[in-house]
Amino acid sequence: MLKMKNYDVEPLVHGFPVSDPQISPDGSKILFVRSIVKMEEDGYESHIWVISADGGAPRQFTFCDGNDTAPVWSHDGETIYFTSTRAHGGEGKRPRIWAMPAGGGEARCLFETESVVSGLKLSPDGIRFLFLSRIEEESETPEEKVEDVMWITKLRYRMDGTGYYPYTRSHLFTVNADGGEPQQLTSGPYDVSSADWSPDGGEIAYVANMEDGDYTRIRDIFIIQSEGGSPRKLTDGRTMIRSVAWSPDGELLAYTGRISVDPEHPMYGSTDIWVMPPGGGEARNLTSAFDRTVGAYGSSVFWGDNGQIYFRAPSHGAYHLYRVSVDKGAVEPVIEGKRTLASFSIGSDSSRIAFAATDATWPQEVWVHDAGGSRRLTSLNSEVMEAWKISEPEEFWFTASDGVEVQGWIVKPWGYEEGKRYPMILEIHGGPHGVYGFKLGTAEHEFQLLARNGYVVVYTNPRDSVGYGEEFAGIAEGSWGGRDFRDLMQAVDHVLKTYAFIDEERLGVAGGSFGGFMTNWTVGHTDRFRAAVTMRSVCNWYSQVGTSDVSWGHTGVGAGDEPWEIPERYLELSPITYVDKINTPLLIIHSEYDFRCPLSEGEQLYYAMKRQKKETEFIRFANNSHGLGRTGKPSLRTERLRHIVRWFDRYLK
Repeated sequence: MLKMKNYDVEPLVHGFPVSDPQISPDGSKILFVRSIVKMEEDGYESHIWVISADGGAPRQFTFCDGNDTAPVWSHDGETIYFTSTRAHGGEGKRPRIWAMPAGGGEARCLFETESVVSGLKLSPDGIRFLFLSRIEEESETPEEKVEDVMWITKLRYRMDGTGYYPYTRSHLFTVNADGGEPQQLTSGPYDVSSADWSPDGGEIAYVANMEDGDYTRIRDIFIIQSEGGSPRKLTDGRTMIRSVAWSPDGELLAYTGRISVDPEHPMYGSTDIWVMPPGGGEARNLTSAFDRTVGAYGSSVFWGDNGQIYFRAPSHGAYHLYRVSVDKGAVEPVIEGKRTLASFSIGSDSSRIAFAATDATWPQEVWVHDAGGSRRLTSLNSEVMEAWKISEPEEFWFTASDGVEVQGWIVKPWGYEEGKRYPMILEIHGGPHGVYGFKLGTAEHEFQLLARNGYVVVYTNPRDSVGYGEEFAGIAEGSWGGRDFRDLMQAVDHVLKTYAFIDEERLGVAGGSFGGFMTNWTVGHTDRFRAAVTMRSVCNWYSQVGTSDVSWGHTGVGAGDEPWEIPERYLELSPITYVDKINTPLLIIHSEYDFRCPLSEGEQLYYAMKRQKKETEFIRFANNSHGLGRTGKPSLRTERLRHIVRWFDRYLK
């Protein structure tokens, strides 16, 4: 009978234990969301807390049997709006919008919608909200629905972590801030992805492609009257726009985006900040000389009151806050340091900024930045950290074979002893346009767990990683498994040469998503590793492109061509092609509801390995998505980590 040693993986940390800081209009208080793992209930709990921007003890603001998130201040600071899953009116738990006096009291349900609300923004006069929500689109809905049957007519009909939505589209709504029935402003077979009020509240700018959004990544800005009507198109149909924000004086719109030669198959390029008049005219790129990507993963930009735009961007394993002058186009850092700034909000006079940040040795907390500099306000992870001994990562750089400097980190085992040699595990990040660095979240928890069990852990940012410039992040496009793979192997060469305590005969490799693909690729191209763990991976690009929720227009291997156009190229860059060369014992971990890297990718790899009677096991997690390791049930996240340690212990100890 198969047995599992009861590996201790606690404390299991929430991915974002403290998040979404929202500073009050006068800059005196900060709302934020605190999330905790509830091991006994096998779930999570999130509530809104508040703290003075001058410091002091934080206090819990909302209490309920459910999760409270996404706080919004009223303009006068007297009311707090938020989303909550608490039950209401005899009906069960589901997301609804609530209001509560800032001084405390009873929460009042304002409204609910058919699906989750996102992008909630209060109008300048404080009378209405605008928001995005999914609603059924009649033109894509069967006249007669049949239970358990989906009649699908659009290209994108599901999303990992969200599920299937064959008949719905994301559209723009407004609703009275005192509650009532929402008014739908946009409709049709397209999706709205971002929106913002004009300063006078008379118009709303939003981002969409109303003609061909399923087949191209081009998005445009449209402007519609806040009471409804026919929208007018502002931009020229050449840019992949992500978000839009109206300037406080109403004279300009700022948006994040980039222009691609082939919008259906866009190769990697940095996202920039552009501005243009709402009445039309030429758009100006403010950040063309700033060799970093703006608004990574769709994060928005924010206007200050001083003609400057604030934004996040990655740099050398950190995420910093920057601002750019609209007049001069000059970018300057606002908040730097060896940490990851995750989200922020700005006071009405731009003198104070609230932000959430983490570094390599402490999970995310609330910080404030003002004329006195940056300082941490909360220490809500203290209890967790008392029980969680950290082996502090050591940063290193090495020169790759083409002369480019590549950054990495090494974590020593707990109880490290001078003169002793230890097994090492190379961890590979996802994306591929992601980044490891100065943070302590769920991935780093995995690293620390391995360190606690006697392993050296190495992680690095090879080519494809963001934060090192556009060329660095884009050079491997169309040839994944080339320059990026060489960077990873040269990182291993570097640490073996530099750190004598690593036993080169006991090396392991692991990764998830793109890191899973690269793990599969690695063991098919070298026998230097004695064990491997591949998670939510890709093994066959030909099948993955047609079954993933986001892979249409793939460029990482096809460089603009579809699988049926260049099948040999897709197979050449697929790990399944080299499975006969895999001699490394391989543990395959996959979730059954993974729409990003579908379950069939893990199944194909397992079949190919098992058919050849190679050392492999397949761990399948039911009812979980691509984000299992971050957002899955605590019991299943624990089980996943135990299997990882078990596998490496079996082959490396």
